[in-house]
Amino acid sequence: MTDFVYQFSHEGFFGFSLTTDFHEFSFAHFAPIIVLCLALFFTYRYRKQIASWKGEETFRFVLAAVIIVNECAYWWRLMYVGNGNNGKQLLTKLPLEVCQWMAFLVAFMLMKKSKHLYDVTFYICLTLGVVPLITPAVLSSTGPGYWRYYQFWLEHLLPIYSVLYVTFVHGFRPNWRKVYKPLAVLGFMAVLAIIANLNIPGANFMYLASGTTGGSLANILPENIWVRLALYMGILTVLFTLVSLPQIIREARQKKAAAVQNANADTKDSTENSDKN
Repeated sequence: MTDFVYQFSHEGFFGFSLTTDFHEFSFAHFAPIIVLCLALFFTYRYRKQIASWKGEETFRFVLAAVIIVNECAYWWRLMYVGNGNNGKQLLTKLPLEVCQWMAFLVAFMLMKKSKHLYDVTFYICLTLGVVPLITPAVLSSTGPGYWRYYQFWLEHLLPIYSVLYVTFVHGFRPNWRKVYKPLAVLGFMAVLAIIANLNIPGANFMYLASGTTGGSLANILPENIWVRLALYMGILTVLFTLVSLPQIIREARQKKAAAVQNANADTKDSTENSDKN
């Protein structure tokens, strides 16, 4: 009796091309980003109407469900294609990537309107979450003719849209004093990724072991896992500072305006007292 051996496949809509099928900075690259920008524009333009809309809560739950199902579809597809061009070792595809964790955290943030999860997802989605939009290297073999192309863009665009949605519609605001939250989450993920990278042959979770195919910032960093981690932390510090800068400047201006107002009030009181005397 012959044992059954599951055969992975690259053919069809859920497969991948054996040659380069996606080109960076092409129409297929910019089109999804343009859609995101349009969605954000109209969300901001009609934020008050959306906030008072009776179906707003239902919309958030549907959006969260789409994010979760789309993320699960990534692993469902792996049951068909295996590990793509790099072999069939699915252990190298464990859910230890930043975008995967953010997808689920954002979904729960939407459903619960959780400010704690917002503090985490806002910073990560608007920093690390933007990098794959600039260099979507993992799409090299899956252009618009394949499911992975659409799953990738939904996986990365919907979390960004979601954190800005609650910012515009529900008035959530990031607190730069809570930046330790996303740093703690990323630190915990990095520990898990490093353990997996050191124990699973060919694993490269969070790109801490090496670079990736195509153009990517990870490709110009040293190969040493600890040096890469230190550099990533330095880059994160800069990115989180840039995201926090508008809030820091706004708070400084408000504090200065309050000080001027208090000084003017004290001067007025002193003048009135002098007149009475």
